[in-house]
Amino acid sequence: MAGEVDLFVYGTLMKESVLHALTGRSFPRYEVELSGFECFTPDNSYPYIVPNPRARVQGILLTRIDPTALAALDRYEEEGHLYHRCRVEVTVSGHRVFCETYVGNAEALKAYSYDASQSGQR
Repeated sequence: MAGEVDLFVYGTLMKESVLHALTGRSFPRYEVELSGFECFTPDNSYPYIVPNPRARVQGILLTRIDPTALAALDRYEEEGHLYHRCRVEVTVSGHRVFCETYVGNAEALKAYSYDASQSGQR
């Protein structure tokens, strides 16, 4: 299908239940590593990655994300505000694979805080 993408996820989107609640479906998944980024998980906020040439992030590669599901994930991640979807390269089973991921807007995320009692709403 034209328009499908592969997506590297490293936080709440690693959970099948979250993905299914957002998109109504499951996706093929593979454990991978992203080099050149560092992951931060601030208190009362969400995990995010930022470039760091000496760091690596472990995560999941979701494959064959259709445009409708991707739009739902973009809304969830507040793409363009809290996160920016960018093209990256991950390593899966010793092979380099191009995909996309959500890179954090550190300034916006530092200002963002959630109420842990309502964490299921995002």
